[in-house]
Amino acid sequence: MVRLREFDPDEALDKAMGLFWQKGYAETSVRDLVQHTGVAHAGLYSVFGGKREIYLAALDRYDSIYGDRLIGPLEKKCAGRAEVEGFFETVLNVVKSGQFGNGCFMCNTAVEFGNQDGDIEKKAMRNIDRMTAGFKSALRRAKKKGEVRSDLNVSETASFLVNTFYGVAVFSRAKAPSQTIQQTVRLALQVLD
Repeated sequence: MVRLREFDPDEALDKAMGLFWQKGYAETSVRDLVQHTGVAHAGLYSVFGGKREIYLAALDRYDSIYGDRLIGPLEKKCAGRAEVEGFFETVLNVVKSGQFGNGCFMCNTAVEFGNQDGDIEKKAMRNIDRMTAGFKSALRRAKKKGEVRSDLNVSETASFLVNTFYGVAVFSRAKAPSQTIQQTVRLALQVLD
């Protein structure tokens, strides 16, 4: 007789994602994952594979939740300045709510792994590339509509805004004052005028 799975894989993955987001890959042991998710070692491995595969699945889960929430509006065919500003408004709201208390999981991953791990690094870089492309598309449209200054360099500005986001993520993880983060965003958006 086949034994039924005794846990919800999505719930376990969400818990694993939260733990990795808080502690990072290196500081999270399999024992930590078992304790935090409440799922036995064999159960986690049978569904996800090893610690590395759980981490990769957690990155995908994070991207599908937060990447789509933040970057998705920039990717719409009608996106312009309002969506660029909306991106940062959402970020500020997430920071204010405490959801970003551990920074950005993708940013943390990029910092922890740098360019030393192919699969994991590729996921973090794919997120950066997606964000950059989203900003470029929205800024191109905004420029055509006259919503930003006419001499705006779209590529450079998109890269600058991605870097601003990553700076905000680090500030948030470092528990910088909310006012400091708000000022950073306000000054960054002035580049559009």
